[in-house]
Amino acid sequence: MKVPVLTVAALMLLAAPPARADEPVKSTSADLDGDGKPEAISVQWGQGDAQFVLKVGGATVRGKTNDAEVRGVSVIDLDGGDKWKEVAVDMGLTDDDHRSIVYGFDGKALKELGSPHALTEVRGNGIVLSDSWMGFWNRREKYALDRKAWKLNPVPQELYFVGAEATVKKSFPIVRGTKDKAVVANLAEGSKIQVLAAAPVGPKDPDYWYLVKSSTGLLGWTRGQNLQDNTEGLPWAG
Repeated sequence: MKVPVLTVAALMLLAAPPARADEPVKSTSADLDGDGKPEAISVQWGQGDAQFVLKVGGATVRGKTNDAEVRGVSVIDLDGGDKWKEVAVDMGLTDDDHRSIVYGFDGKALKELGSPHALTEVRGNGIVLSDSWMGFWNRREKYALDRKAWKLNPVPQELYFVGAEATVKKSFPIVRGTKDKAVVANLAEGSKIQVLAAAPVGPKDPDYWYLVKSSTGLLGWTRGQNLQDNTEGLPWAG
């Protein structure tokens, strides 16, 4: 049976690898404002400097480094449906201090659009997906472009997907809710569990509550310390 060409093309698009920003460089050129003329783009930064200087054409802007090393700039296209392209200043050598500051250029001035942790996926559909390593899972944040306001706005999530499996090495309870400590189940030693999702404890607490599925199909919550102390098999890494 022959598969229609359009079907094959659609499957190829669905299987396309995630788009990412190019490796950062100290200088480059690109047409950012859609006038058909490329602008010279460069970033200047010295070891230990608290600020960097980004230049696009005749426009200049200063940004804070927050003690992170500036790696360079990359050109991205947040929305393939408009005439604009954007430039990102990439900072940090580890996941802990990594940050990208995205700027737009309107032909006259540079405008800071937003500052995602990383440019994990930029597909040209007005959305940036940004991953942060959280010890044994990646926290994925979404940012949406508001072209009218020239802003890249975070899209809040109540829960973050985790999707990890572990083995219980010492029994511990899972509870009904993050504010309801009624015990749903005591996880059996040697049983397999799935860590499905994570919810931030609070704005001043870096820990998370984790939604766990037991080997018997029950759902309940536990704190990260329980997973670290009482399970094995999670891909913990600094």
